[in-house]
Amino acid sequence: MSMRDVRAIREALLKTDLVRDCDWLRAVAGDAAAAIGIAIKGLKSHGMRDPVTDAVVSAVLCCAVEGNPGAKVVMISALWRRARIDPVCYGLRVRWLHAKF
Repeated sequence: MSMRDVRAIREALLKTDLVRDCDWLRAVAGDAAAAIGIAIKGLKSHGMRDPVTDAVVSAVLCCAVEGNPGAKVVMISALWRRARIDPVCYGLRVRWLHAKF
């Protein structure tokens, strides 16, 4: 994934109105702490099958690709949870465990 991809994801996230959190713009702009906090709340309240979860985890994904270690941990955790309903995520989780950004 390139920084161009990160930029495209962020542009798409800015157009969504799914996430109702006062820190959402900070999260989308790259504030890893805001993105992680929103994602943790979203995962707890919406589970793994909700479009809100896709959006909040995508914001964390961008931060992880930019090298934030906390965001990487959240990605690994989210993939672990998602693997329970989507076995492909087991392999993705292993790749994330070994990924270096």
